[in-house]
Amino acid sequence: MLTEWSFLGFLIPPLTVPVLVALGLYLILRRLFVRLGLYHWFWQPVLADIAIYALLLWSVLALTGSLPIAE
Repeated sequence: MLTEWSFLGFLIPPLTVPVLVALGLYLILRRLFVRLGLYHWFWQPVLADIAIYALLLWSVLALTGSLPIAE
């Protein structure tokens, strides 16, 4: 069972670390997309951002073994 971590009296859920890792990867990838001008090819760049972040979060969770999928 996953338990919360205590940090300075605050309870932090265990999903915090993968979310922050995915956020860091997303910011790097977004900066790369802007620099290369790839957002020009997306109809709705905001929807592309959401999809990219969701895929990054899923991949981080899958690589760490935190996904509750069938083995």
